[in-house]
Amino acid sequence: MKKEKINNNSILVISAHADDNIACAGTLFKLKEKGFDLFEVVLTDSGEGGDKKVRDKELLEASKFLGIKKTYKFGQEDLGLTYSKNLMLEVAKVVREVKPKIGIIMNSFDWHPDHRTAFQIGSEAFKWAATGVKPKFGGAWRTPIVLCVEGMLPAQPNILVDITKQAEKKMQLWKIYVSQAKPKAVSFDESLMSVRGYHLRRPESFMAEAFSTDPTSPIILFDEQS
Repeated sequence: MKKEKINNNSILVISAHADDNIACAGTLFKLKEKGFDLFEVVLTDSGEGGDKKVRDKELLEASKFLGIKKTYKFGQEDLGLTYSKNLMLEVAKVVREVKPKIGIIMNSFDWHPDHRTAFQIGSEAFKWAATGVKPKFGGAWRTPIVLCVEGMLPAQPNILVDITKQAEKKMQLWKIYVSQAKPKAVSFDESLMSVRGYHLRRPESFMAEAFSTDPTSPIILFDEQS
């Protein structure tokens, strides 16, 4: 069997809030260095975490720093994100537009309710983008790899990404998200990266990010037709 042939190298991150991409920032930096194009959906207006204009400005600057090509903002109510058919299908439309090789969504059991809802929206959007539903939204696209990022609660991951070389840039990202960079939050993030780096069991590696696979979106490794 040959490895599956993919049309392009792109990543689509589906976030609830303006700063949620920091959870996978090291991995995004690493994939960007390997030639991937980065895209992001931000579902809420992030208004409960501070002034909306400030958060929009931080997101714009952070997106440039990360190298994200396009950000799709949906402006849903912060702390009131609700799953709906229409919202999910609009996100599926983005999936069909971007045609990502890798999708990154939030975790189903995270502390923040918007994160849990963002998981549901993202998970369903990746699946329904691969069907014949809403052909006016573009041709069906099956994202081969959909990963759930570790968030505000430690996860039981089955994927670790070594970001030792990217960790310093990730910590610089916190300086852009200054409205959210509470000492406890920054310390938690750095400590979690160190713990995951320890789990790598590699002498030269000290920092890592953790992911789990979405159980309803099996990863495609091979395709006999390609």
